[in-house]
Amino acid sequence: MVGRYEIEITNNRVTFFLEIKRNITIIQGDSATGKTTLIRMLSEYNRLGMSSGVTVKCQKECVALVDSDWKHFINNSRDRIIFLDENNQFIRTKEFAEAVSASDNYYVLIIRDSLPQLSYAIEEIYGMREIRDSQKYIKPKHVYNELYRLYNLSDSEKIDPEIVYTEDSNSGFDCFSRIFGEKCRSLGGKSLASTSILNAQNDGKKLLVIVDGAAFGADIAECMRSAKRHEGVCVLYAPESFEYLILCSGIIDVSRQILDQTYDYADSRKYSSWEQFFTDFLTQKTEGTLLQYSKRKLNSNYLSEGNLKKLKAVLPEMIVK
Repeated sequence: MVGRYEIEITNNRVTFFLEIKRNITIIQGDSATGKTTLIRMLSEYNRLGMSSGVTVKCQKECVALVDSDWKHFINNSRDRIIFLDENNQFIRTKEFAEAVSASDNYYVLIIRDSLPQLSYAIEEIYGMREIRDSQKYIKPKHVYNELYRLYNLSDSEKIDPEIVYTEDSNSGFDCFSRIFGEKCRSLGGKSLASTSILNAQNDGKKLLVIVDGAAFGADIAECMRSAKRHEGVCVLYAPESFEYLILCSGIIDVSRQILDQTYDYADSRKYSSWEQFFTDFLTQKTEGTLLQYSKRKLNSNYLSEGNLKKLKAVLPEMIVK
């Protein structure tokens, strides 16, 4: 499934508006924020149609998964937007994650905690906010922004990090090691990010952590908690992926539409995250060329003076380079 879809679910008391553009969207929030109401309204609409008093507007069929035989439901669903909440305990299982990865649907998961077995983007984690009008109008808002400042830095203030952590130890690390020199270290996996942040801050270090935002959603909350335990300077930079940075840099000739409207190209049945899509796209685009890309080890041609300059140019200005 590909595409971006607007969803409006309404009755005579409340309207929910969502915009969905990836295979997994997370809606978080405490009680009394409307999450249960959203699922109940959609479930009533699925059972009773217009006689439920609920109206659903979307180009795709929207359904609430309340069937106890969830595997059969998912296996027999195509091109749908499926809503689930945390009352469905199976959403925390590896079996559910595998079913989602193999299906041709989008999923909206309404849950308060993280789901580490799933690969989802920081950008697609939302909280509910209420807009007062003639009736309640509820629209999700981003919980985290594209550049995650974990300290009270102003937009114009720069950070000169003493330690730079990268999520992986492969091509991204090769590049950032050239940019930041001996400051650069590998986390060895995203699950270790929160521990590394806490240890570095205990030593009073200025810290920059670079992760793949397209697949870091399950780990962002713990990283935020780790960073806030101390008052040291910590900045988490989360572009979609390292491959996305390469494609944005201009080193490779690529249509801007693919980068700006990735939802029209990254088929959810083939790619569990946009990180996988950008890696596959870059690998295929450069195959047989001097810039042939490998995720395991960065082609030295990307580290030429001219290409490094282009890569640095797409990094945030607040990061001293």
